[in-house]
Amino acid sequence: MWFAANAETATFAVGILTTALFGTSFAGAAIGIVAGNALAYAVVGALSRGGPRFGLPQMVLSRRAFGRDGNVAPAVLAFLAGVGWFAIDSVFGAQALAALAHVAYPLALMVVLAAQIAIAVYGHNAIHAFERYAGVLLAIGFIAIAIGTLAHAHLGAQFDPHAPAAGGGEIAGVIFSAALAFSYAIGWGPAASDYARYLPESSTPRAVSWWAALGGFLPSTLLELLGAAAVTAVRAPGIAAATPADTIRLLFGNGPLATIGLLTVLLGTLSANCLNLYSGALSALVAWDARRRPAFALATGAAFALLAVLLLLAARANDPTARYAPWIVAAAAVAVGVLAGAVVRWTLVRWQSALAVGILGGALALAGSDPASTAHLYTNFLSLLSTWAAPWAAVLLATRGATERRTNAGALVAWLAGIAASLPFWQQSWFTGPLAAAHPQLGDVSYFVSFAVAFAVATAMRPLARLYSEAG
Repeated sequence: MWFAANAETATFAVGILTTALFGTSFAGAAIGIVAGNALAYAVVGALSRGGPRFGLPQMVLSRRAFGRDGNVAPAVLAFLAGVGWFAIDSVFGAQALAALAHVAYPLALMVVLAAQIAIAVYGHNAIHAFERYAGVLLAIGFIAIAIGTLAHAHLGAQFDPHAPAAGGGEIAGVIFSAALAFSYAIGWGPAASDYARYLPESSTPRAVSWWAALGGFLPSTLLELLGAAAVTAVRAPGIAAATPADTIRLLFGNGPLATIGLLTVLLGTLSANCLNLYSGALSALVAWDARRRPAFALATGAAFALLAVLLLLAARANDPTARYAPWIVAAAAVAVGVLAGAVVRWTLVRWQSALAVGILGGALALAGSDPASTAHLYTNFLSLLSTWAAPWAAVLLATRGATERRTNAGALVAWLAGIAASLPFWQQSWFTGPLAAAHPQLGDVSYFVSFAVAFAVATAMRPLARLYSEAG
């Protein structure tokens, strides 16, 4: 299941960005890709153990660390991340279908959305069945792409100082490659136990971890390496803004191999997005406030609206391509705030939630007909994803037992401490921290800093939590 979910277009796109955007040599990109994936999938594998042990989805298990109320913020973020992933992957698939069928992008998008939503609505068993067959077809398709790509690739390609974001040099490129790979993979953390929760309770924890970790690590690493190799084979101007479908056409023109490649991109979209849709819908259900407090929902919505405003204002100040008009900032803040407040205030049955995530993601994907905008958005989305997901996963791994409080302040402090500690190290187009600005050769190590700090703080606070529990 994890193999098929990651033998897809988003991983291929990550590999393209490592060399095309940051100018990293192929060898340097390979080092970063392997390291980033190894670290992140070890975390995903460890989180997967909770599935057979407790029989619960991952964001429900997150309540054990954060408490029911304290878990609302991570659950809403997981829901929003599911919508974002669904939108971006839908763009890749719709562009591939539009090129294959010679139809307009909006029509192709409608077809892709309908297929993805249908699989996710039927749920866990349908996803496992689909992935079982999709994994075989995707492996065949990407082997064909690899044969055609490696015939023209220059694996000895050196650092390209003229790449769009090559200012930090080769070392920074290696770190950026590790960060992008880590960002993509850690994004599965909030869904880790969703697909292991029906395994027998007697399942060996080590086996659960290894199968989940290897299932994600192998295809992600191989396809990211293939994406990096594809850049050395194309050597075309503007490759940093190319989507997977564009790269396929640059590599193979309009021949039979291009058709196989576009079909693989399309199938890969379905294989990843049925998980994004299903887990995003589960997260929306977990965010629901069973006490039905209007003030709590309103406060949550307001907090997320403010967060959206701060992010977009930072983007306007730092990124020349993100000069959003004030009305766009306001509209985005209102939309995010309403979504966050709505999932806390009201609940839907799972199929309704899956449909809602699909419609929201599809609406966002309508803007994806511009390849340059899509590539830029994808880079920023990956960058932002680990900002919350890496320290969240660290807190879960450091926590022992379950809190009895509705809000575990210690877990929230550890999570927020990880995020805060990472800010000076951010090196992204929307924001560059002071340490990253002073030392561009560091690349972006913010993800690893946030994980380490959150884990350390959560571990240090365990004795305090135990004393509090013993005191009644």
